[in-house]
Amino acid sequence: MTFWRPRKPALPPGPVVADLAAQRDQARLVFMQHEYNSIRSELVAAVTTQQAVMNYGLAAIAVIYTGLLTSWSNIALRTGILGLAPLVLVFIWFVWWGEVQRLGRARWFLWDLEKKINAQLGTPDAVAGESDLPAADVLHWESWVRGRNRWKRNLHSRPAYHLATGLLCGTGLGTTVLSVVLAATASPMSAGLRLLAFGGTAGFVLLCGYALFSFRRNPLFRDNGGAIT
Repeated sequence: MTFWRPRKPALPPGPVVADLAAQRDQARLVFMQHEYNSIRSELVAAVTTQQAVMNYGLAAIAVIYTGLLTSWSNIALRTGILGLAPLVLVFIWFVWWGEVQRLGRARWFLWDLEKKINAQLGTPDAVAGESDLPAADVLHWESWVRGRNRWKRNLHSRPAYHLATGLLCGTGLGTTVLSVVLAATASPMSAGLRLLAFGGTAGFVLLCGYALFSFRRNPLFRDNGGAIT
């Protein structure tokens, strides 16, 4: 007696095995894209905060000199404003300078990230057409603004930062000089008011010296004015 075993049904073909290398490259690309977008958002936020801090600084200058002019005959109030105003202005500058450093960090990181993305995704045989931008690159902005443009110049707006620093620190310096002159010449004036005037001057000078020291030692802004090739 013969027993026939039922034939097993044919199994459907197995799923196509995905290319793991392609998946890994795609994941890397997605992560780099997210990182690039997040740093761009950081850059925009730093610029916005800079403008807000500068608006506060301008408002503080207006309030200081308005109060100074309206209370000029009051020696105690006038000395107090002149003694403390420079410290307020230099502290505002430090907050503003922190946002400038934040912006500088974001720009340098974006430049390095652009070079990495261009090295991995560049197409050497691409055609630029009438554009001055390198055809092989995928991202261009940070290298373009640093000198790879038709003018071969660094296009970062450094004069605006110099003028902002001059406005805040220069106003503080003028107020400090006025405070010292009035404290030395005004009579009668109590010892406490003179100490306030000279103490504010000493604090302003120390903070300005610390600011200069920090700027010169910051690698983000050292030799940052030249154009790249």
